Amino acid sequence: MRKNQVVMIYGAPACGKYTMAKRLSEEKGFLLDNHFFHDMFKELIEVPDDKKDEYFEDLGKMKESFWEIIKRFYPKKEFVRYIITSCFTDCEGDKLLKKQAFAASLNADFIPIELKADVEVLKKRCSTEYRKWRKKISNPEKIERVFKEHFSQSPEFEHENKIVIDTSDLSEDETFEIIKNHLKKFD
Repeated sequence: MRKNQVVMIYGAPACGKYTMAKRLSEEKGFLLDNHFFHDMFKELIEVPDDKKDEYFEDLGKMKESFWEIIKRFYPKKEFVRYIITSCFTDCEGDKLLKKQAFAASLNADFIPIELKADVEVLKKRCSTEYRKWRKKISNPEKIERVFKEHFSQSPEFEHENKIVIDTSDLSEDETFEIIKNHLKKFD
């Protein structure tokens, strides 16, 4: 029987996380985008700057509860691929360990996929109408500032199933093919 998978696609804003995750989920998978919970609330509430840390901490608790529900009522399908998108800050310390523990609790392969791109490429990619519509970072100057503050050095963690892809000079289709070929190793 084929082993289930928890695929974690992570990287800086505009590197292609959601694009790749969506394409994977269309083939076979269940997408859990890192914006999922935040998107539900951003139209309903306004969080003052001095409360943002508390807000994101509470969203983290909601995510953890969501994972617990999945574990308790785990689908009895023949094969499930959970596709998680994460920013780098979700790939450090306890947060990373929780994702790995989630995969282990489902007896699933944990497969981290890091997407990278040059900051100049990210600045060009960020200003699409789609990113604006999804209320993602779409200002090139802000991308540069956020990149330098948080993403210029990716968190270093080793994992036997990890792949790193620099998408700077790759098309969407080329990136997707690399990911699909990597996932074939786990079939």
